[in-house]
Amino acid sequence: MKERRVLLFTSDIGLESLVKQALLGTDTIFLVARTVSEALQIACQRGGELDLAIMTFDEDCHGMTLLSAIHGCYEQLTTLVVVEKDSGHASALAYANGACVCLSKPVSLVELTNAIAALQPTVRELALA
Repeated sequence: MKERRVLLFTSDIGLESLVKQALLGTDTIFLVARTVSEALQIACQRGGELDLAIMTFDEDCHGMTLLSAIHGCYEQLTTLVVVEKDSGHASALAYANGACVCLSKPVSLVELTNAIAALQPTVRELALA
């Protein structure tokens, strides 16, 4: 089975741990970025290799700009966004900028695992790739 490469953009160590638990037992390589600059560097250098991007955003606009930039270059990249607080506005912006799924904190392991599973191709599709 093909290794999955996941861009994980977060400064939230707790969420990073949760993502790694959600993908435990899968053949996943995590490319972790703590800053927008690091995330852009990973996307520019390895964007074509990425299977999934998981990003956490707080209330600033940098995350949405990053999401928009990555989506503009790699429209096919599946992206899951976790927002700090969601009044509906943050989710709407995330979807408008290319997110496939947007979750609000706090996120449970079950919720995250189910969201990731729903976004991923089936094992058979990966084996054929």
